[in-house]
This record gives sequence, C-alpha cells and structure tokens, in this order.
Amino acid sequence: MQPNPPLSILPVDSDRLLAIAQKWGTPTYVYVESLIRQRCQKLKSLFPDLPVSWLYAVKANDNPHIIRIISGEGFGFDTVSYEEVLLCLKLGTDPKDIFYTENNMTDAEMHGAAKAGVILNVGSLGRLRSFCEAYPGSECSIRVKPDISDGHHAKVDTGNQDSKFGIRLDLIPEATRIAADFGVRIRGIHAHIGSGIQEPENILAEIEVLLKSSAGLQDLAFINFGGGIPIPYRHDEAPFDLDRFADLASGRLKAFIATTEKPVTFFFEPGRWVVGPAGILLTQVNTVKDQGRKVFLGTDTGFNHLLRPALYDAYHEVVNISEHTGKTSRTYHIAGNICESGDMLGLDRALPESSPGDYLAICDTGAYGMTMASQYNRRALPAEVLITSKGYHKTIRKRKTPEETVKDLFKETGLTAALKSETP
Repeated sequence: MQPNPPLSILPVDSDRLLAIAQKWGTPTYVYVESLIRQRCQKLKSLFPDLPVSWLYAVKANDNPHIIRIISGEGFGFDTVSYEEVLLCLKLGTDPKDIFYTENNMTDAEMHGAAKAGVILNVGSLGRLRSFCEAYPGSECSIRVKPDISDGHHAKVDTGNQDSKFGIRLDLIPEATRIAADFGVRIRGIHAHIGSGIQEPENILAEIEVLLKSSAGLQDLAFINFGGGIPIPYRHDEAPFDLDRFADLASGRLKAFIATTEKPVTFFFEPGRWVVGPAGILLTQVNTVKDQGRKVFLGTDTGFNHLLRPALYDAYHEVVNISEHTGKTSRTYHIAGNICESGDMLGLDRALPESSPGDYLAICDTGAYGMTMASQYNRRALPAEVLITSKGYHKTIRKRKTPEETVKDLFKETGLTAALKSETP
C-alpha cells in the first residue's frame, strides 16, 4: 500500500487548517498570502539583467484580494475576457498593465477593450480586420499559432497544429498588410503552447519561433512568450527547474536584444505557478461507505467546487488533517456530493482510517479551483479564507446559506414567490 501523504506537503500547519475548518465550516478554500508573495518574488528574480515582465493569469484565481496581492508585487495581468479586464480596472490597474487576449471576441468586447486602453491581443485575421477598420491609426498585438504541442492534458494544449487559438505563422505577412492598410501598428507578438507544460524544451522552442516570427514587425515593442509553468501535484514529483530554464532562455534573449535597434520588452505568463500551491480546499467527511470492492469517503464538496479531477483526470494530494498519527492506513475513493457518478475527487488514496466528521485538505487548489466552480445541483459556492502575511485569518468570500442561494435564484429570474399550478 502506498504511504499516507506527508503533512509537509501542506502550505501551512495542519492544526491551523483544522482550526479554520472548525471556525468557518466547509467547504472552504484557504490561501496563504506569504507563499503567493514569495512565489512572485522568485519569478521576478529570474532575469535580473533583462527587460522581463510578468503577467498573472486572472483565470487561475480571480478573487479580488488575490489579484491585489499579486498587483502589489509588481505584476501585470493576462486577461481572456472583457469581464476580467473590468475586474482589473476596478482594482486600479493601469490599462497598459492589462494584456487582453481575445478568443472569438464580440464587437462589444472589442469596443470596450479599445475604450479602456488595454493591450488588445488579436488571434484571428477576421478580428484584426474588424479592429483596424474601427480604430485606424491605433495599435495592437497579435497571437500566433506556433505549432508546438504541450500541456498537462489534451484539453489545455493550446499551441498544436489543429488548435483554435492564434493566427497561422504563414499568415503573419497578411496580418501586417491588413494593419498597414489602416495605419495600425502591431506592437507585439504572442503565443501560448499549453497549461502545465510538461517539457521545458518546448517553451524554449516556442521562444525561438516567436523571436524569428517577430522579424517582420516593424513597430515591435514586446514579445509575450505565454507561460503555463507547471507545478508538481504529487508530493514525490520533481518541480519545474525555473533557474535552469532562466539560464537557458537568457542567452537567447540577450542575443536577440543585441540584434535589435529598438528596445523590446519580454513577457511571461506563469499561470498556476503563482497561486496553485498556495491554495487548499477544506472539506468534511460525512459518509464512509463500504461497497464491497471499494470504500468511499463521501464529502461535502464535489466537482462543482473542484472540476479539475473530473475534467482533466487531474491528481490532487489529499490529507486527513483530523487523524494523521497512530491510525492504520486504508485505501479510499474520495467522492463528492454531486449527483453524478463522475464526481470523484481522488481514487485509491491511502489515508489514515477515516470517520464521519474528519476534515480533509485537498492540496494545490489555489489555481483553477474557485474560478471553475459552479452551483450545479444548486449548491452554494465555497467560502474563501486568506491567511495573511501577518498571520491572521480573513474571510475574502462568504459562503451563502441554502436559503440565500434559492432566494438569489428567485431574484435573478424575476420571481418573488412560489408559483401556483398553472394551466398551459
């Protein structure tokens, strides 16, 4: 039998997490501010003698408190919707620090972005033409399809030959011609090959593609290499070697700068790397069920709160923070409370013998946890709690009661009272 996961994989002491679960209830996402700041600072130290800036992917975790922390560390923002743009603007972000990569954008979204003055990154010739016609003499960036494949799952591989994202490399001359016809300056070029990249060499290959592809852009001011820096989701998995990657990339970036006449800034989008390990989803066991061949731990959360295991077959370590010494290990399937057979949060997990009332910590859920959550089965979203750098606990999103969730539904749908039977 595999050993129980060590308590050392938790970003904070298990007793503190247990105290939060007992005070605020479950399910609750918990984030550690000091770890988020440390990880931001680590990234900023990687290229000390190069014009490199970092853009945090808002889609990873869009809680305004988290965004404010990351902004305070000097990061800009990678946004993929007009709503994310508005969120960053509401928090006081300079529009020039907001990079908006469109994906099947509407005209209304385009006009909103142009009015806001953010960096608009265009991923199709049709949208580029629409933008140029509407805003002649302005500027933008273009997203290209590098034909490099990577990512932790096929559903997040964004740079392959058949990807829906980006302009084909052979169509870059056409993009520059369209822009020139309307006096629009293409100030940047961008690509993204996948989320949770498995092979560092693929990022280096993408860097090479973008450096070469930028040659025909006369108004080039920046190159955005995207990101997708992975994190280890298993406690015995080796982390991505950031220092080695920076060493390998630095030489090529310095050589490029030496050959350019105008100053160029380089952007990276680290994605989950900033917030993933700083988050924990706390849940309580409410059922232990022996079904013969499998024993299930039933919890008060599910794939409505953490979609990654169901969507990507993703692995998250799970720790029983109520019972972690002196207990015999058993193997469990960890099941959610959603009425779907696929609502499983972990399969064949070795944990101390567990009982109803125990609390579990699901690790590395700071990224793509709450932002992908829903109210499927009409269940409320989890609460969110921040452990601040000063060490105190702060609620940054309140959990609604069942009565509040139903009341909100009636309000949103325009009903104010229970319906009586009606004749069609």
